[in-house]
Amino acid sequence: MEDVKAPTPRPESKDASSGSADKNLPEEAQAAGDKPTGIDTGADNSEERKDRERPLGELLTEAGYVTEDQLNHALRVQIKLKKKKRIGRILIELGYLSDDEMRELLEKFSRRVRLGDLLVEREFITVTELERALEVQKSRPNLRLGEILIKEKILTEKTFCDALALYMNMERLIPEFKRIDWDMLRKVSVNFLEQNHVLPYGYEQDDQYIRVVVSEKHQKSALETIHAIFGKEVLIGLATIDEMETILQYIRDRPAQANVRPLIETSTDNSVSSLLDKFIGEAISLGASDLHIEPMDSYTRIRCRVDGRLVQTGTFPRDQHKAFIARAKIVANADISENRNHQDGKTQVSFHGHPIDLRFSFYVTVFGESIAIRILNPVSNLMGLDSLEFNKYNYDRYVDEVILSSTGIVLTTGPTGSGKTTTMYSTLQFQQEDGYKIVTVEDPVEYVLHGLIQCSVDEKVGRNFTSSLRHIMRQDPDIIVLGEMRDIESARIAIHASLTGHKVYSTFHTEDATSALVRLIQMGLEGYLVGSTVLAVLAQRLVRRICNYCRELYVPNVKYLRRLGVSPQILKNKDFQRGRGCEKCHHTGYRGRLPIHELLVLEDRVRDGIMRDVSNYQIRDLATTHGGMITMSEDALYKVFKNQTTFEEVVRNVPITTVPRPIAEITKIVEV
Repeated sequence: MEDVKAPTPRPESKDASSGSADKNLPEEAQAAGDKPTGIDTGADNSEERKDRERPLGELLTEAGYVTEDQLNHALRVQIKLKKKKRIGRILIELGYLSDDEMRELLEKFSRRVRLGDLLVEREFITVTELERALEVQKSRPNLRLGEILIKEKILTEKTFCDALALYMNMERLIPEFKRIDWDMLRKVSVNFLEQNHVLPYGYEQDDQYIRVVVSEKHQKSALETIHAIFGKEVLIGLATIDEMETILQYIRDRPAQANVRPLIETSTDNSVSSLLDKFIGEAISLGASDLHIEPMDSYTRIRCRVDGRLVQTGTFPRDQHKAFIARAKIVANADISENRNHQDGKTQVSFHGHPIDLRFSFYVTVFGESIAIRILNPVSNLMGLDSLEFNKYNYDRYVDEVILSSTGIVLTTGPTGSGKTTTMYSTLQFQQEDGYKIVTVEDPVEYVLHGLIQCSVDEKVGRNFTSSLRHIMRQDPDIIVLGEMRDIESARIAIHASLTGHKVYSTFHTEDATSALVRLIQMGLEGYLVGSTVLAVLAQRLVRRICNYCRELYVPNVKYLRRLGVSPQILKNKDFQRGRGCEKCHHTGYRGRLPIHELLVLEDRVRDGIMRDVSNYQIRDLATTHGGMITMSEDALYKVFKNQTTFEEVVRNVPITTVPRPIAEITKIVEV
């Protein structure tokens, strides 16, 4: 254990946040590549690591942020606390340190702060969780801290990667098809990329550097090889192992591009053809789910839906609108002569060598036709089930009681854009490893998954949901997937499939999990059939995640606390965070989205209530009291207390049909 330069000995054995010994921690740095912006060519011996990584308290005193006496006072306070707090928080509360000074130190000396300290100070984990992980490490010294945190489900692989990127002071990158430079990849083999877990990703800073995405499994020698091949200095971006394997699998199985029109992305003219392709390309680059072209009284507005919110990205003169609509209809194979009625269309384009499905909706308004374009990626960019960020309790139930069950109907429900399809296909990806035959009928196929038998509905040739479902039964499937349960007929076929021993997955549009059961009965299904065939309902929403790069403490508005049944008194003992706004999050304070789940696994009392045709409220009460269900608002509240999102974001996006149970009760269930 390291000595602390202070007048009196530091009680490090009681201070998991600031001084716990962790001899294996430096290996985290080795696993991710030692230098954040270049090739690590040197060996990293233990003495160098010991000199580099220091307890947070030592760094604070050496940098002059606090005195040794102030640090020792804070450590004595920490020992006496019943509910343990991070040392940085105590120093702030004692008035020895400001929030800005702590943030400045963590940013400036991130590579010299121990990983455990950084995880605690950035509130990825609590002091108690760190101590628990270190206790596990004592009995299993061959495991690194990150591996333990993931195995113990204290952190997901994705969240740990976010934290590790901050620790390593490097870019956190989720590799995406739209940013792949295919000309660059022609210089290296896919086998080389897969063996070394590296991916040349593009040139940066006027082509002076090459960005390379790596995972923890990467080989440092491969970075030297890439440097030699391209003759550029290497900038490293960090991805999870799962993210890397997914993108490398996509590169190997890249779909054929026959008869797919490439987008015009480099044209400088202002023709409507170039303009439409430009807007579509910008929307794809932003990761938008939808592109909106909306006529106003004097101009046409362009907006993209990014992370669930509409962001204006451009305008063009009103006098170009009719020509623009005509071009869009030609592209979408819609009727160009029809401008009095609403209509739909679709097409496929190539973006950076990748096929993108576009579904057009033309809507007649007082100022002309408005267009909404849904952007669909037909090749899976899915991550593992772990990356869906279930809380520990829901994850264990979903795997053990839902996925591993061989029969029954599993419904994923929520509004459009709530991530239902992503959840369902991540589940299928998890399930197909066990040798099941999985057959789907979808409208359209939103993800192409290797190993699945997938069918896309085409009403023009008579290949509809009903006929496809009837023929699925002759394909000898183990698992049947309905893209959406649309009507009473498709619901009856799903029930028949379940009764004959098949597992059925489908999506549904309802407010919450219990509403799905009531809705099925309202559609005309008998209660005893619903109660005996539905295995589980998973309802979900997406909320924006606090940006890790600009987190700061704040005091939430009391009205949002009360809306979630939280007493304002909690503000005396609990710190909450939000994003300040930075370049990484486009000054929104949020970066990426976080799923909120409500998992209803039907048990006898719930089934009995359905058969007795009780109300939605009564089913909900039975599900929470006897069925072990955590409501969406409770899952959201738990994630707010884990500082993953904010009260404001939850109240704005998550249905609060009943007042959540106290956070202490929720935590006890989730972390059991």
